[in-house]
Amino acid sequence: MSLLSIADYELLLGCIRELHAFRDLATLHSWLLDTALPKLIPSDWRSYNEVDLLRPEKTLAILKPESAETLQLFLSRFAAVAHQHPLIIGQMQADDFPVHKISDFLAQEDFHRLELYQDVYRHMGVEYQIAATIKLEPDRITAFALARQRSDYTERDRAILEMLRPHLVIALNSLALAGERQSILDDTELALNELASATLIVDRQDRILYHTGPGLNWIGAASRGILPVQISRWLNQAVMSARRQTMSLNTGAGEIRIRYVPTDSPQRRLLVLTAETLRQMTAVQTNDFGLSKRQLEVARAIGQGKTNTEIASIMGISPRTVQKHIEHIFEKMGVKTRVAVASKLHVFPRI
Repeated sequence: MSLLSIADYELLLGCIRELHAFRDLATLHSWLLDTALPKLIPSDWRSYNEVDLLRPEKTLAILKPESAETLQLFLSRFAAVAHQHPLIIGQMQADDFPVHKISDFLAQEDFHRLELYQDVYRHMGVEYQIAATIKLEPDRITAFALARQRSDYTERDRAILEMLRPHLVIALNSLALAGERQSILDDTELALNELASATLIVDRQDRILYHTGPGLNWIGAASRGILPVQISRWLNQAVMSARRQTMSLNTGAGEIRIRYVPTDSPQRRLLVLTAETLRQMTAVQTNDFGLSKRQLEVARAIGQGKTNTEIASIMGISPRTVQKHIEHIFEKMGVKTRVAVASKLHVFPRI
């Protein structure tokens, strides 16, 4: 006889469909703890935990319902007694440790004798716990845990988590990889900006598919998202030759050098843009504070009262990259506020 009812399967399928639609880890964690898990398995406490086995004080815990007092108690005392937790002991000794309850390993009276219970769980009202392991590493355990005060978890509850767990693993791993890739792209974009460079990827119809830096503004394509005719004609000739070629473009911002770089896909065309003249023109202006050309542009925009979103739009970069520039500007100028940046910028001409 199945442990799960038709209603259970319907709830599970609904959660699994939503699970794979998330695009960032923070939103996924919040949805699981606030919506999905309470709907599937009623509990008094729900948590996402990354237990650092080498440095227990570095353990990450997201605890719901949120309580500053309870979270502080958990973080301050849990690290000292985590080695007593029967589920952590089991996870450390296994290659895979899917879904288990404390009662799988300890009787209630034995659990009560532990410092883990006396110092932490007793104060939280935790008598029963079930956990689904997401990732096991030599020095770190990642898991979701549910806890109750009045009744232990059933085999139906275990079956729910066992069916949900592989989907959680796939979704969390995918989002973690996507986050790493985005961080690499952000750092690459930051490096290009520091070098007064930009990239454009266009399709065979000259539509701009992707860009970094201020390249769209340099070539006058920011509003239309398509290559200007002059560059399009040159690019088609470069593609026909199947070789790297370079053209120069005189603009109001100075001379822009555009280089065509062949790619593996005939559907994508990569252009690398460099503003050599701009870099030389602004070298003297950055000496007072040691700002790079891109940092100076951001600082000037701050001086004009523009927001991060507005600066990102003007410069053709992401808000996250703008924030990184601002952090470097604050450090180099020795200030902590945007107002202070603006007050020091009176020696510079406005953009």
